[in-house]
Amino acid sequence: MLKVKGIDVSRAQEQFDFDAAVKAGVKFVIIRAGIRTDEDTYFRRNLSECQKRNMPYGLYWYFEATSDDAFKAELAACKKSVKGLKPSYPVFFDMEEQKQIDNLTTAQRTDMALKFCAEMTAIGLPSGIYANPSWMLNYYDSDRLDGIDIWLANWTHDPEIPSQFDFGQLIWQWGVENIGGKDVDSDICFIAYPAKTDYWYKTHSGTDTPAKPSEPVKPDTTPIVKTYKAGDVVQLSNTALYGSSTTSQPANHLTGTYYIHTADDTVNGRIRITTPKGCSAVTGWVKVDDIGGKTA
Repeated sequence: MLKVKGIDVSRAQEQFDFDAAVKAGVKFVIIRAGIRTDEDTYFRRNLSECQKRNMPYGLYWYFEATSDDAFKAELAACKKSVKGLKPSYPVFFDMEEQKQIDNLTTAQRTDMALKFCAEMTAIGLPSGIYANPSWMLNYYDSDRLDGIDIWLANWTHDPEIPSQFDFGQLIWQWGVENIGGKDVDSDICFIAYPAKTDYWYKTHSGTDTPAKPSEPVKPDTTPIVKTYKAGDVVQLSNTALYGSSTTSQPANHLTGTYYIHTADDTVNGRIRITTPKGCSAVTGWVKVDDIGGKTA
């Protein structure tokens, strides 16, 4: 089984020594981006330190909301901080407070976690949920979390002593170790996350990303249908005049101003014309397509 060594950091480690982490064999870092509606004061510094070393990183946001309005505010703050980044590990939802156990139902806690994941997808970021076994068993509806990436916190205090819980976790937080003179939470990842997220980015663009340019508007090739009513003035220019609606050879060619005799009897694409407006006598038949158009 693949085992990749990682750590998670926040303001608690302050000026954390990332060079010491590299020397200790750390291959990925999960950074706290914020808590409640506040960005972690060391988020940008920790992010920059990872980026300078090409260290794969993920993110997490700590939620304390116990109402829909508070959750929306915390989620908005999270999105503002992380949108536009492209982490190699997911952005994780972290909810641990006793007040959230006391004041929210299992359905509400699960709804918040899933809403977070959906919103991360919408802004083009992979997501997951951080939780310990107690929360997975008692405070989330774990059946509804099927398919969600789980980062499990279950301290055995020794990376060689595996967790006895199986929630399909892809990352396991096993305990604390000292790196560069600071205690830091330590993790093991069981998959090649950068490859997984690279594929994710290729198949998920996010609904908040700019839409693709629309296809050029194709010209309307629908034939223009000329319509006339009795008495319409039309212009003819060397237009073939037929003796009936069916004769193949024209009897004459006309140029000048003429009038539509009766619009109701268009036959075979031909219509009757006359010289004086309203005259009962018919001059003949012309093809509708040969008429230059109305002049009045």
